[in-house]
Amino acid sequence: MSNYRAGDIIRMTREFVGMSREELSDEICSVQTLYRIESGKTRVKRELYARLMAKMERVPEKSYAICVGKNLELLEERKLFEQAMQNYDYEKADLYLGRMKEKADDNVITRQYLLKSEALMDYYCKRSDNQTTIEKLQEAVRLTLPDYEECLKEDFPFTEQEIMNLMSLANAYAHAGDVDEAVYIFERLLQCLQKDYIFGAYADYMKVLILRNLTVTYNKQKRYKEALTLCEQCLREALEKNIGNIISDVLSDKAWIILRQIETGERKKEDLQIGRELLQKAYYIAVARRSKEKCQILRNAYRKEFHMEL
Repeated sequence: MSNYRAGDIIRMTREFVGMSREELSDEICSVQTLYRIESGKTRVKRELYARLMAKMERVPEKSYAICVGKNLELLEERKLFEQAMQNYDYEKADLYLGRMKEKADDNVITRQYLLKSEALMDYYCKRSDNQTTIEKLQEAVRLTLPDYEECLKEDFPFTEQEIMNLMSLANAYAHAGDVDEAVYIFERLLQCLQKDYIFGAYADYMKVLILRNLTVTYNKQKRYKEALTLCEQCLREALEKNIGNIISDVLSDKAWIILRQIETGERKKEDLQIGRELLQKAYYIAVARRSKEKCQILRNAYRKEFHMEL
């Protein structure tokens, strides 16, 4: 899970809702205390944080984890569910999701996570179409962000779960053909994360994941030069931060971009070898990580592009 700078979250939220320090602190704490909290000079206690966020009509949870209170037993089920999703094993993922739903309480954060996960599972298992998926994901996002469209226009301090929910929504738009909306959401999320109110290994992972998704959506828009630049940045950061589970995807993304550039005449035909080598590297990494579904996807792609077997 990520770490949050509570003072930055309070300040950014206060600025978003248009409240002064005097208005927010009234009957809660002194203006000077609020200033010291926002500037990082004083740590905020949980009760005070909750009161400040509640006054701004935001969910008063510093860490938006699915598992709170008695729901700690859901952690293992969530881990197994997300591993199955990463491995494209939707049958197992569906099983773990069912177990989570049986154990879940009515906490809004848990409900949000499960609603998002259910929307994705229904789509991947072909139980719902693109528009239904978008509507369900919007419903999930609005459980904590009823005004998420306005939040996206500003440098809003989205939580880890809200970021992942909005990324899922962006991908749903992309699958439905609304690539421009997908790009807009990814670009705004990346801009917000540059404010560094959230940090840690998982925050680094989310930044790289957003970069990767932007690469894919730029590619769909045929913005190949920009897509390649982002792809190379994504690869550098993934290697620097040891985010190994995304490297195979990024290498294959780079191969697709180069192949499309060859088709449009932006690159020479001799660069086919570069694309071939990138797909081979992506495949070998997927083999090393024992990702059977990813290996099969890459074998099929390699066969289609080069009429050869990996």
